[in-house]
Amino acid sequence: MGVRAAPLLAPDSKPFNLTLDGHSARVTSIGTVRTGAGEDSRVYMSLSDFRSWTGLEPSVVEIAASGGPEEVTSLLQQLQNAVPGADVRAVRQVTEGEANVLGKTRSTLLSSSAFIVCTAALCVLATLMGWVFDRRRDFAIMKALGASDLLIAMFVAGEAAALALAGAILGFAAGSGIATWIGWVNFHAPVAPRLSVFPTVLAGCLAVTLLATLLPLQLLRRIQPAMILRGE
Repeated sequence: MGVRAAPLLAPDSKPFNLTLDGHSARVTSIGTVRTGAGEDSRVYMSLSDFRSWTGLEPSVVEIAASGGPEEVTSLLQQLQNAVPGADVRAVRQVTEGEANVLGKTRSTLLSSSAFIVCTAALCVLATLMGWVFDRRRDFAIMKALGASDLLIAMFVAGEAAALALAGAILGFAAGSGIATWIGWVNFHAPVAPRLSVFPTVLAGCLAVTLLATLLPLQLLRRIQPAMILRGE
């Protein structure tokens, strides 16, 4: 049974009746099907059970085929040759419509992601600039004590990388949780977290954060310890 049909017909996994033209069949659910499409609202049975219940032969067979237009056309020709009396049709308009919707959705998501990344980079840059400005006396003291620009740059980059790591972990966990919630509420389908994506997320966070540190590091190189310590 489809996961949407099961709660309506067999909420407690108890047997139920299906009736067609006065013929009734006692059905017991032995499992569920989840595809995220129309199959989730259907009940499936073996061909022999269907024949004994209705006394009818199936009139429509649906075949899901993936591939390009040439492969689909070739499959249609093979089916027509194998079953000469059958009316073989391709339901391309549904597939093409879904592909167009998915393509537009993908473009929108990519554009939104690019905008979010740019906004996040600006936020990180503003945060690091403020952080460097607030701690300029500390960096001036470090320079006065002999710290090199490279050492200070490594210190700033290391702290920024630690913040990026924490942000990547929290962001990935929050994003996975929100995606799972949206999947259940809107599509009644599970969205499993993909841990294989986390390295890419982490690398992206580190890249954005470290690139945002370039301008603050340029300001640190211009710090004159004597002027800062005198309060100028």
